[in-house]
Amino acid sequence: MDTMTGKERLLAAFRREPVDHVPCSPRIHAWLMEQYGDGKIERYLQLAERFPAFDPHLPVGPFILPSELSYRESYDLPDVAYRFEKHLADDGFTEVRRWFDTPKGELTDVTRIPPAGDRRFGISPNPVRSEHLVKSNADVDRLRYLIADKSRADLSAYHDAAALFGERGLVEVCILSALCHRAGDVLGMEDLMVAYYDDRGLFDALLGMYQDEMMAEVRRCLDDGIRHFFANWYYNSMSSGWSPAIWEEVFAPQLKEMTEAVHAAGGTVNLYDDGICMPILDLLAACEIDVLQTLTPPPVGDVDLADAKRRIGDRVCLMGHVDLLYVIQRGTPGQIREAVREAVEVAAPGGGFILGTSDSIRDGTPEANVEAYFSAAAEFGTCNAAMTM
Repeated sequence: MDTMTGKERLLAAFRREPVDHVPCSPRIHAWLMEQYGDGKIERYLQLAERFPAFDPHLPVGPFILPSELSYRESYDLPDVAYRFEKHLADDGFTEVRRWFDTPKGELTDVTRIPPAGDRRFGISPNPVRSEHLVKSNADVDRLRYLIADKSRADLSAYHDAAALFGERGLVEVCILSALCHRAGDVLGMEDLMVAYYDDRGLFDALLGMYQDEMMAEVRRCLDDGIRHFFANWYYNSMSSGWSPAIWEEVFAPQLKEMTEAVHAAGGTVNLYDDGICMPILDLLAACEIDVLQTLTPPPVGDVDLADAKRRIGDRVCLMGHVDLLYVIQRGTPGQIREAVREAVEVAAPGGGFILGTSDSIRDGTPEANVEAYFSAAAEFGTCNAAMTM
C-alpha cells in the first residue's frame, strides 16, 4: 500500500478502511503546554516531526458562548447590555461577576478563576461557577437573548488551522452538546439532574433551547464547507451521573439529529466521552457516530476494548484507550509498550481503530514515557497494519 498522509490515514480509519499503518493520535494538549509553553497548532506539527508515528487531530472551537465557564470583554449580543467586574478573593482566586441586561430582565453569574501559575490546580485549570445564570424558570426567557446569531460567527480560526495542518493531520470543528458548557453551566449539573425529576419543564426548556443552538452551529459550519466535527459531549458522560435511561430518552435523539445532518452533507462525527460508556455502547453506535473516543479503561473508565470491538467495531471507529495516568504518566516504558501492543492487537484487526489515550497526556509525564508511547505506536502500528486489510 502507498504511504498515506496523516489526514488520509485518520479518515480511512474513520471509514474502517485499510491503512498503511495504524493511526496514532493521542490527546496531548496538556503535555505540549508544559513542554513548549503553549498548545498552539504549531506545537502539534513540531511533535509530528519529532515522532513520525503521530497523526495529529485537533478540535477547534470557533463559537463564543456566554454560557461557557469563562468571561470576555464583550459579546456579540445586540439586544443585551453587558458588563462585568472582577476582584481578587482572599483565597487567591479571581472572582468575576457578569451582568446581562436583557429585554426580559437581568441575568447575573459569578465565575471563580484559579490563581495563575499555581500548579496545585494543574497547568490549564478550569474556572468554577459559584453562581449560575439560571436561578428560576423566569430566567429561561431572558437566557434566550444570550443565544448569538450564528450567521455572524467568525469561522476563520477553523480554516486557518486546517490550512496550516494541510495533509499532516485532521482539524475538526468542536461542537459542544446542548449540555456541555451550555445547559450544564447556566444552571449547574447537579441542579439540572434534579430538575429532570422535579422540574421537567425547566430541564426540557434548557436542553431544547441549547439543542437548537447546537444545531444552528452545525448548519453554519456545513454551509461554510466544514465537514469534520468533534462532538464534545463529556458533560453527557455516564461518569457525570446520567443513566442509560436518560441517555436513551434525551441525549441519543439529540446526537442522532446532529449525525444525520452531518452525514447528509458527507461529513463525519467524532464523539468525545472520556468516562464510563459500556452500558450505552450500542446506543451510541445506533446514533451513527463515526468515531468514539476516548474508550477510557478501568479504574477511571469502564471500557473493555475487546468487548467494545466485538459489539460496535463493525460500525464505529474506536479511538483512544491507553491510560494516560496509571500507564503513560506513572508507568514504566515497558508497561507503556505492553499497553500499546495489547490495544493495537485487540482493536486493529478489521480496521477502524486509532491508537490514542484515555484523555490528554498530562503535564508531569516523563519525556521518556512519551517517547516510549510513540516508539511502541510505530513498532506495533506497522506490524498490525496488514491485519486491517
